Amino acid sequence: MMTKQNAVLMNSEKQENENLIDYAARLSRFWANYKSLEERKAKAQFFTPKEISNFMANMITIKKTSFRLLDPGAGVGNLTAAFCYQLTKYPMKCSIFVDAYENDPELIPPLKSVLDACETELKENGHLMNYDIIEKDFVIHNQRILEDQSPLTQFSTERFYDYIISNPPYFKLERNSPQAIIMRKFISGHPNIYALFMILSAKMLNNNGELVFITPRSFCSGTYYKKFRNWFLHTVQIEHIHSFESRKDIFSPDQVLQENILIKAIKSSAHQDSIIISSSKSKTFNFFNEITVARNDVIFHKNGDVFIRIPSSWRDVATLRLIDTWPKTLKDLGLEISTGPVVVFRTKENVCHKIKNNDKFVPLIWMYNFDKTKINWPLQKKNKPTSIYVNERTKPLLLPVKNYVLLGRFSFKEQRKRLNVAVLLKDNFPFNFVGIENHVNYIHKLYGELTKEEAWGIATLLNTKLIDSYFRSLNGNTQVNAIDIRSLPLPNLEQIKNIGKKFLEKHESYNDWDGIVCEIMQIKTPEKLFDNKGDVNNE
Repeated sequence: MMTKQNAVLMNSEKQENENLIDYAARLSRFWANYKSLEERKAKAQFFTPKEISNFMANMITIKKTSFRLLDPGAGVGNLTAAFCYQLTKYPMKCSIFVDAYENDPELIPPLKSVLDACETELKENGHLMNYDIIEKDFVIHNQRILEDQSPLTQFSTERFYDYIISNPPYFKLERNSPQAIIMRKFISGHPNIYALFMILSAKMLNNNGELVFITPRSFCSGTYYKKFRNWFLHTVQIEHIHSFESRKDIFSPDQVLQENILIKAIKSSAHQDSIIISSSKSKTFNFFNEITVARNDVIFHKNGDVFIRIPSSWRDVATLRLIDTWPKTLKDLGLEISTGPVVVFRTKENVCHKIKNNDKFVPLIWMYNFDKTKINWPLQKKNKPTSIYVNERTKPLLLPVKNYVLLGRFSFKEQRKRLNVAVLLKDNFPFNFVGIENHVNYIHKLYGELTKEEAWGIATLLNTKLIDSYFRSLNGNTQVNAIDIRSLPLPNLEQIKNIGKKFLEKHESYNDWDGIVCEIMQIKTPEKLFDNKGDVNNE
């Protein structure tokens, strides 16, 4: 009976008409067809598409004729093959040494075939290549490099590199796994392995060395990655970020729904004055767009945190610059955003699927209760409880009915608006308490209560195209992080009240949110606000 490994070996010989990128891609596809998706997901084996491998290899600037390349989590060698293919066109004769980490023994034979082909083809073009396949866990094998008490001078220079190119694995770690323990200095909460690959790679770069990664965008914002961002941006300087409009296209055969970016960074303490931001509709790089923007438009400091923003157009850049001038945050206004405290599966004995209108039950508000900007309750939805029982166990979970601005905690970039906002007004809600389900955030006043004008003023701002553009540049997650809303620049309280008053004058069904904000803030409407270079048009 033919094994998967033998089947791959039978098809591993490079064909005469194949370049190195196509060869590695063919072996990847062949291997993926022999491995079930479940098997590969368990090992986070999602091979880099050839178009992306080629683009990533082109992001690297070869500045030496003798250098070391690292490919952690090499798989079948798609990224190294793309790098070597680009090197065959380099006019200077080079000497290259490659370290390729791969801890799945079944992948070693096809990986070796690809690296052998790279060595042969480079030799034919006058270059010299040597390589080593390291059949170990990349993180565990190099963990001492992350320990402060171990000076880098104690390590062999062979453990440091001029170029690193990587499609790291992506999965959440068990909290007590060896990798998670290593990460505690850098990541809060439930860590993901890809960030540790980025940390370790940044550590293992030589000065002025370059790394190019394809990763999820989740590290760019959010509480979990706060320590990571501070460390990473202190250690390396981002030079180029590429984003994709489609979440579904990048690893489409593997059914991965994840917003990925390509990032190039340089090991240097000197800040880059500008950063290249490019974007495309899909992995074929169609509808390609590129702008070069000031570093401060991307690396954004607020409330003691640092965020990585990714504007995709000059209009996005100008929106960032405009809203950055707004002087306040929620904290400055005496406001806070909190997460709904009702986690249904933890209190399932206290929730009810039938609509109850008596003193023993109060409404339970979900995202599906948002009816545009109003709360639609009661509203029956299959398998979703509508009410929560009032007793000693649930009282800590219930909120007194006041004026609140509610936001859905989850949204997708394909949605027309990333922020789903509704207003709960006590005058329209005849209950003493309310349950807010855990997938809903709520904005409230720390001491006192939001006025109706303040609530509608905040809701109007959050519903604008201006804030939607700003938020999309900041957040690439499906989750609307509270930290992102806390860092959001806002007008002063008097302007917010005036925005709310103007909205109430118009009528609660009015939805020209941008028109109201532009009128009160005395700025032009979004259609006329920016010139074609993204600057604010003051004419």
